[in-house]
Amino acid sequence: MSAMKFKSRLLEKTPRSVDTASYRFSRPPEYSFQAGQWFAITIPSPDGPLDHHFSHADSPTESFIELTTRLTGSPFKKALDALPIGAEVEIEGPYGRFLFAYERPRIAFLTGGIGVTPVRSMLRYLADAGGEKRVPGQELVVFYGSMTEDGIVYKEEFDWFEKVIPGLRVVHVITKPSETWRGYSGFFTAGVIRAELADPAAWTYYVVGPPPMVAAMNKVMEELGVPSEQVVVESFAGYMS
Repeated sequence: MSAMKFKSRLLEKTPRSVDTASYRFSRPPEYSFQAGQWFAITIPSPDGPLDHHFSHADSPTESFIELTTRLTGSPFKKALDALPIGAEVEIEGPYGRFLFAYERPRIAFLTGGIGVTPVRSMLRYLADAGGEKRVPGQELVVFYGSMTEDGIVYKEEFDWFEKVIPGLRVVHVITKPSETWRGYSGFFTAGVIRAELADPAAWTYYVVGPPPMVAAMNKVMEELGVPSEQVVVESFAGYMS
């Protein structure tokens, strides 16, 4: 599908955690994309137009465009958060090939923080479409890293995905857990993956997050002996801007 450029308006702002929020924009009926793709957005600011790239957090089955981001204090993020409801922006897309592999029997997602947005897009689409086109018996595991339990973005929705998407499990890994946390803590390691997956080298991995995380996961893939053709990467370069 070819990219298109169009005017859109801010519909809603939703806090997701202490430093993360979602922004929903109007979506024209003729705009179509596949779950996992990204778009460019240009917003007004006192210093002139500012632009940024974001993965679709929304699914093609939803009527709006949603981006979810950390509020880092950058000029763009400040301008984004200051937009009043109804403000006009420009959106161009879709782009990208980070797409769900319906034919792969076992898929593991390695993601964390705002890197979860294209994963949310894919899972929401699977939930809404009833798993259409999935290979029978397909297994899905999401390894989802967050700084704290309170910082798990889309937590309630991922709990719901586990209930409605056959073959899906979500494994949370908390960097700085509370004393009551009983799950994995720290960072993703080969040990965590081996504990959750039988024959890790037989899985296809979707790695999505900022460059340091992607680099760390590449080393984990090597340690597990996963062939490079079974690793699909989406690096969130510039996510702090």
